[in-house]
Amino acid sequence: MKKLATIVALALVGILGLTACGPSQEYTDRKTQQAEITLDNSLGIDAQKERLGREDDPNTIRYVYLLAKVDGSVLGYYTITGGVYGADTQLAPEQEIICRYSGDSCQTVDSAKDNGTYGGNDQGVFFITTEGVLVETTLDYLQSDAPIAFYGTAPKLNEAAK
Repeated sequence: MKKLATIVALALVGILGLTACGPSQEYTDRKTQQAEITLDNSLGIDAQKERLGREDDPNTIRYVYLLAKVDGSVLGYYTITGGVYGADTQLAPEQEIICRYSGDSCQTVDSAKDNGTYGGNDQGVFFITTEGVLVETTLDYLQSDAPIAFYGTAPKLNEAAK
């Protein structure tokens, strides 16, 4: 009787171990769905690749025009390299999945930010000027890879006052 109970117990442990270690059905379904989607000639994908290529080119000069919140008028502009990025972005994942025990239900918890702190996200955007200065703003902006003509004057904000 003990031998039978031991065999049943080992079989149950083996079955539970196999079911806890495999990928979830949601994961399997998503991988299958991604494999089915192929776009050989997509203008949207081509445009996104072009945009990312320009932002990743350290030799490309871009222009960021800051806009007034009240009337949208141009307050001035910066010359930058790279792109404009959300101030709430971070290098590490924003959340982690924690499972206390193998096969147990899991919980999603907030991760620490890149600087080790917890809390609300920064608002606005940031960019690096051609002089290497970090600028963060919550103003609306327009970004271009060529100067834009306006009816009024738009001072270059990363030049020293004369």
